[in-house]
Amino acid sequence: MYWMITLATAALVTALVLVLFARRTDASFFKGLRVMTVLFCAIGFFRFMLCDGFIYVINGGLMDTVYYESTDVLSTVLRWGYFAHYAVLPMAVFTKSRLFRNLACYYCLPFAVLSAVFFERFMPYFLQDTGRGIFAPPAFRYAYFVLELVLAMAIVLCLAIRERHLLRVRDAREWGRFLISLPFVAFLTMPSYVPQALVGYSSLRATTFGTYHLVWLAVLAVATLVLYHIFRFRSREDRYNLCLFLSLVLFFHYNSLYLMGFNLPRLPIQLCNLAAFFYMLVIPLKLPRFFQFCFIVNVTGTLIAILSPDFATTGLGFWNLHYIFEHSLVLMIPVLAMGLRIFPRLTRRSLKYMLIGFSCYFVFCVIGGGMLNIFSDYTGEEVNYFFMFDLDKAKSFVSFIGFVDVFSVTLGAYTFYPLMMIFVFIAFLMLCLVFYRFTLFCYTVEDDHLRLRNAGLDLLEQRRGRPTGRPRDFQD
Repeated sequence: MYWMITLATAALVTALVLVLFARRTDASFFKGLRVMTVLFCAIGFFRFMLCDGFIYVINGGLMDTVYYESTDVLSTVLRWGYFAHYAVLPMAVFTKSRLFRNLACYYCLPFAVLSAVFFERFMPYFLQDTGRGIFAPPAFRYAYFVLELVLAMAIVLCLAIRERHLLRVRDAREWGRFLISLPFVAFLTMPSYVPQALVGYSSLRATTFGTYHLVWLAVLAVATLVLYHIFRFRSREDRYNLCLFLSLVLFFHYNSLYLMGFNLPRLPIQLCNLAAFFYMLVIPLKLPRFFQFCFIVNVTGTLIAILSPDFATTGLGFWNLHYIFEHSLVLMIPVLAMGLRIFPRLTRRSLKYMLIGFSCYFVFCVIGGGMLNIFSDYTGEEVNYFFMFDLDKAKSFVSFIGFVDVFSVTLGAYTFYPLMMIFVFIAFLMLCLVFYRFTLFCYTVEDDHLRLRNAGLDLLEQRRGRPTGRPRDFQD
């Protein structure tokens, strides 16, 4: 019965929106649709923080002294397909891309409908109080998710009906783009728990510069270069849409970790976590100075995290896959945005933006992390923001940092090491300067490669006696 109510409500909302905007301009209609899309994403963003009992059936086995015999494959697949809504729907509504509108109509909408049809199987996890997120009354969570599900269907239906959007069946190029993009979109929007839920804990072991780590580095490098090669001579709109889509994927990938619990150490304070929020400001609002800060600081921090990963032991475990997804996207987005000329190249002035932005962030970490650790006796949780509040962990990472314990300050329940904070600040700035110089070297390599390529095209045209038709520079 409940699935019928959900589908009927979605149909009613769709009809009301279409009637209300029937005699209004397309601009007014899309304003209304964008408001609905932002509301849908906001609901999903906060729902990730609520209790969700799905964590207890991901693997099968023992968890919190309770034994779970098997995984829920149907709910796993439905969640996987449904997760794409958070990135695809904003792209379909806020841009005019036929690709994303096709994905919304022929990939996202079916999963939303299936989630409603299997409502009795899909919904109970969101009503359980055994999850690790924020508690809310079950009735509230029930209504909250129903509203999200209704919006997921209504937004796509309104867009498809108003725009009379259909896949161009006879257009081979449109079919090709859709079929080629679909597996990549499905992979990028795969929740981190899906491999674990479908396969279970594997025998893979993740160690720094072990096989698992080296494969990740190779795949990340190849994927970034391939995307750059495919999109470098595409229209500016296509290049921008790629970066915007990846930013949306990162934003919701990060927030999906709250399935595993919502607490102080998991607040988005570390640079790699903040990148999900920074990019959602920089890319849509096109803020060049803010981007230059993000490019230098976030890429430097992410490279450190990628080259010295904090792996758990099992290769397909939730935390490993979340770590890989998040840090890969944190690196790829600014590198592609810079390489595809979405933003201007770095100059010496960029170092000023980097210094000001990083100094503000560092002071925030010192004050925020210091206050939370001082009162850790009351909160029951210590934090290690920007890795400068845990001396033992710092020593395991940089052995010679032991000298910082000659001077310490104890406040409340916590002992601070000011010399370590100073060391971290200076060392990270030095690494940022090294990365800045490396970026300037990459500009030279890119320019030389473009000149060499164009010279090769000139020779080819002379030999053939006609233009090749290949692009020679970025389309701005």
